Amino acid sequence: PAMKALVSSIGTGPWLAGLWWGDSQLGFLAVWLGHAIAAPTWGDSLPVDFYTYSAFTESPGSQCFVHSSDRCRACVRHCNEHPLPDSAFWMPGEAFFGGRSCVPYDDDCGRSGIEDVVAAYGGKTASDLWTQVEARLSAAGGSTEHTVFDVLMGTQKAAMQPETLLP
Repeated sequence: PAMKALVSSIGTGPWLAGLWWGDSQLGFLAVWLGHAIAAPTWGDSLPVDFYTYSAFTESPGSQCFVHSSDRCRACVRHCNEHPLPDSAFWMPGEAFFGGRSCVPYDDDCGRSGIEDVVAAYGGKTASDLWTQVEARLSAAGGSTEHTVFDVLMGTQKAAMQPETLLP
C-alpha cells in the first residue's frame, strides 16, 4: 500500500546499451515486455517512462540506436560534436573508440526505431510482441547484419514481410 501511494510511474533508460556492449533495442524490448507483464499486478495504471539521451555515461551514443534512421544519425552526430568531459564517466580503455567516448559512426543506425515498434505493437499483448520477437530473431539465424527493430518490423533489406509471421 505505501508503494502504491508513492509511486505513480516507473522511469528507466538504456538497459543493455552501456559498458558491456549490449543491444539497446533488445534492452528496450525487455523493459517494455517486463513492464507489460508486471504492470497489471499493480492494480492501477502504472506508466513506464523510457529515457534516452546521446550523452549516456557508460557508452555514449550507443543508445542512439533505438531511434529510426534520421533521428539515430542526429543523435550520434550530437554525441560526437558535444562529447561529455572525461570527468563525467568511467570506462575501461577498450571501451573507447580511438580515444573518443562516443560511437564514432552511424552505419549501424537502422531504418526502424522505437517509435515504429511502439506504433506497431502498442495495442497488442506482451505475448504477441514476444512471439514476433522470438520468431523474427530466430528466422534471422543469429545474423547481426540488421538491427533488432528492422528485423522485427521487416524493414531490413531482406524480403521478409511482417505479416508472414503473425499468428
